[in-house]
Amino acid sequence: MKLRFAKYQATGNDFILIDLTGQSYVYTPTLTQQLCHRQFGIGGDGIITIEKKIDFDFSMLHYNADGSPGGGLCGNGSRAALHYAQQLGFINQEACFMTIDGLHTGHVADKKVNVSIQDVHKIQSMASGYYLYNGTRHYIEIVEDVMHINMHKDGFPRRYIPPFEQEGVNLNFVEIQDNKIAIRTCECGLEVEPLSCGTGAIAAALVSSAYYGLQSPIEVYTRGGSLWVSFIRSPNGSFTNIYLIGFVNQTFSGIIDLNNVQDT
Repeated sequence: MKLRFAKYQATGNDFILIDLTGQSYVYTPTLTQQLCHRQFGIGGDGIITIEKKIDFDFSMLHYNADGSPGGGLCGNGSRAALHYAQQLGFINQEACFMTIDGLHTGHVADKKVNVSIQDVHKIQSMASGYYLYNGTRHYIEIVEDVMHINMHKDGFPRRYIPPFEQEGVNLNFVEIQDNKIAIRTCECGLEVEPLSCGTGAIAAALVSSAYYGLQSPIEVYTRGGSLWVSFIRSPNGSFTNIYLIGFVNQTFSGIIDLNNVQDT
């Protein structure tokens, strides 16, 4: 079986995009691992399928590189899907699309893509940081020097800290720099550090606003480049009109023969 795909990166967070028009992708954990393998497959932080719809522009599903189904919204993946939807002719510049946590809107202007995120009404202060849900579970810890964090010692093993023993949580280390922040993320579903995480950038920006007074829009430095998070903060502490903004790029496209994909 041959499969058409496009490879995208969004501030270094890279994905295999599969258009389901005229073809199918039958998800299995093993096949997902194989395709995302950087030596034996196409390589990527995950797989995103996209399908044209009638009631809205398109729907998307996300699968993690470790073979697990994406348990929440993928912010950078949604931006890549928006750009790909435009390339496929599904949309012009504006879009309304469905993902795992519901409907979202987005805008594509050349390679700059923004996506709306659901409102956030609660940020929970915990023992060593802050927890919030923005379509995905995120835990934020504020540090003085984010680049010197040992992610394999102090990051990845702590994704299942209490009370997240069962489902895990995406762990983000954040350094505040005036009205900008720098971030590194340990994601559930990835065993290597991604160059950026879109929903992590949003979570970090909202925590930085709520507890450290930063104002919208906030520039977020990731290892893969800059993202911007805009929002409206209500007097009651809720965040509305949240948007993740940044650049995406289709690095290549092709056809892969699934019969030739090697076991990893």
